[in-house]
Amino acid sequence: MAVTTSRELKKSSVGFLGSLYNSLAGQAPAYSIAGGAALIMSSAKAAAPLAMLITLLGVLAIVYSIFVTARKYPHAASFYAYVTNTINSRVGFLNGVVYTIFYSIVGIGSVAIAFAYLGAEGIYAVTGYQVNPLILLPIPVVLALVPAVLGIRPSIRTEISLTSVEVGVLLVFVALTFITNASRLSPLPFTINGTYASSPLDALSALSGGLVFAITYFMGFEVSTQLSEEVKDPRMNVPVSTLWATVFMGALYMLVTYAILVNIGYSQYAVGNFVNEASGMGVNPVYTLIAHYLGEPGLVLFAVSVMISVFSCYLATLNATARMLYGMARDGLLPAWLSNTHPRYKSPHKALYFSTIIALLTIVMAYSASYLSGYVKPIELTYNAMQYAYAIDSLYYVISLILVAVGAFTVVAWYGKAIIAIGTALLAITLYYSVVNPSLLYILVASIVLVMVIEYVVLRDRLRNIKYSVCLNCS
Repeated sequence: MAVTTSRELKKSSVGFLGSLYNSLAGQAPAYSIAGGAALIMSSAKAAAPLAMLITLLGVLAIVYSIFVTARKYPHAASFYAYVTNTINSRVGFLNGVVYTIFYSIVGIGSVAIAFAYLGAEGIYAVTGYQVNPLILLPIPVVLALVPAVLGIRPSIRTEISLTSVEVGVLLVFVALTFITNASRLSPLPFTINGTYASSPLDALSALSGGLVFAITYFMGFEVSTQLSEEVKDPRMNVPVSTLWATVFMGALYMLVTYAILVNIGYSQYAVGNFVNEASGMGVNPVYTLIAHYLGEPGLVLFAVSVMISVFSCYLATLNATARMLYGMARDGLLPAWLSNTHPRYKSPHKALYFSTIIALLTIVMAYSASYLSGYVKPIELTYNAMQYAYAIDSLYYVISLILVAVGAFTVVAWYGKAIIAIGTALLAITLYYSVVNPSLLYILVASIVLVMVIEYVVLRDRLRNIKYSVCLNCS
């Protein structure tokens, strides 16, 4: 008896709210605040909220590119299809590989490492006991596969529950800060005076540096585009939910960053002290601030919320990665078995397993690079492995967004071109700072050359025949 292979995702499984929460989970608010607040302040100083506001405006220009292409070309392999349909299949395949292999799969690995590091940090903040982060590393890798394989509905339900907790904790912290310190609120953090710069040029440099770190807060805003074949009315719900999730997160990031400054003080010394504490191996000062308002139970809740924030981000990224592989395989550009879906749950289960295996290899490589750099203690080894993986995946993320922006530029009116140009300029600044390290530039160039060789040697005829990539199951 012949066995029929399932190759369709489950249509109309998720509505607007699910798509919205998936994008929120991809941006991981508690994770971003705990790990990134000090990075922005290290450059922008007390003007970190201003840097975040500028970044939000720039990111919205990037989101516009996604908004336009998501409405026109709903597709599981979104970043491949958007560029294929606006430029050509060769550039589309390049962007598909850049986003999926070099960014997203490496990103899964970096998020797993971040779970281990921030989990150990949270346990230390609550108990004073330093656990080996390597013990925590397998948790997201193993547990996230369960809802992911069961289908997008269980995944979204998990993300809604976990993300609501972390957002709730952050909003309570902001509210209590404003109520308690009403007399200390100041507009300084939203002015260039907050940079403590002696000249307009120095102020611009400080804000630019803060912008580079701030844009990483929004990484993952696009993960709902890969759910287009499973979302009800994808041409409307996916782009609109992505837009509103980004706006909400930008506002939340500004409020939380401002609340931190209200608590620590606006002076250059206070900001510098906060950055130094966050950069050390002691208790993260964000945890200390949370404990000040919410006590020991609040500290425990925030520590847990950071871990579930990272877990939710891992789950959202894993689902997005698998669907990118699924969509490209369906077009014949990757092994056909990656386009198989589970006969009962309609999830791209083989692509999920494959993504996990490759992510594990990237984790091993990141730890190896950290070890060869001289880091031996588990906490330092894990922290630097996270940094190495993060540097690689953020670089490719920017490249991929630029290619989508260039594609969107070709299909919009003049005002749309102006908006996209602003977003592309922001990405260009970020890219410039991302390739300051020559080794990263060499890796980038070598990887792109490798993809182009595959295009012309292995996939030449297949790519030539692809004029337009469509989703047959999208309404």
